[in-house]
Amino acid sequence: MDAADRHEHVPNLRARDVFVHALKMYRREPARVAGAALVLMVPPVVVGIGAGHLIEVWDPKFLDGGVVAVLLIAVVAGVLTSVGTIVYAGVLDELVGSVVHGGPRRSVIEAVRSLPVGLLIGADVVAAALVGVSLALGVLPGLVLAPMLAIVGPVVTIERARPFRAVARSIRLTVRHLGLTLMTVGVLLLVEGIVHHWLLNVREQVGALAEAAIAVPSILTVGAFVGLVEVELAYALLARDAGSTTAAMVAATAGSHGTSDGSRRPG
Repeated sequence: MDAADRHEHVPNLRARDVFVHALKMYRREPARVAGAALVLMVPPVVVGIGAGHLIEVWDPKFLDGGVVAVLLIAVVAGVLTSVGTIVYAGVLDELVGSVVHGGPRRSVIEAVRSLPVGLLIGADVVAAALVGVSLALGVLPGLVLAPMLAIVGPVVTIERARPFRAVARSIRLTVRHLGLTLMTVGVLLLVEGIVHHWLLNVREQVGALAEAAIAVPSILTVGAFVGLVEVELAYALLARDAGSTTAAMVAATAGSHGTSDGSRRPG
């Protein structure tokens, strides 16, 4: 039996097991998961909603300094949202990784300081460009490629891979288990897209304040869960990639997490 299959904190290659491990991690560390999302993801999203509302209600004929300022705020909010999402994913990587290898968990500040933010941003740009090209070729290629690139961030954080290598590695790992990838990350990204589209309708019908009031709990639930699933899937795949540092680490710690007869403890 593979060491990853015996490890209590590494999901089996089944969609249900990946979801269960993500839920367990949220229940195990709710303050850390939700608190980091509240600090890193909520503020720029709320600012972006407000800026978007002002742009919509402002008469475009009057391109004065006020409109320019709002546009700049919207751009900055978009950038901060992207960076916040990247850093948040890194915090989740550190949390899940510390549970897998059984080591001490660093504080959120320590985890953020240790992140290769430049590599993460570079990998995110490369992945976004590839998804954009695939969407230009058709909706279906984009819907398939986006989930395959969802573990790029964890690959960078865990293995310190450079952007293009991280993208290639993400594709190589997920293409071997494409069904699992689509059933986990693919389904959740689709749900996220539906929620985002619905929130835009909420803004049009009820207003930006109502959108923000719904967006915040959505980030703390759907957004946080998507991030956890991406990290859990990344560890599940990396742990079974022979020769990787993650596979070696899992093999070294599997014995301390399994039962005495070598079987896996029930999840």
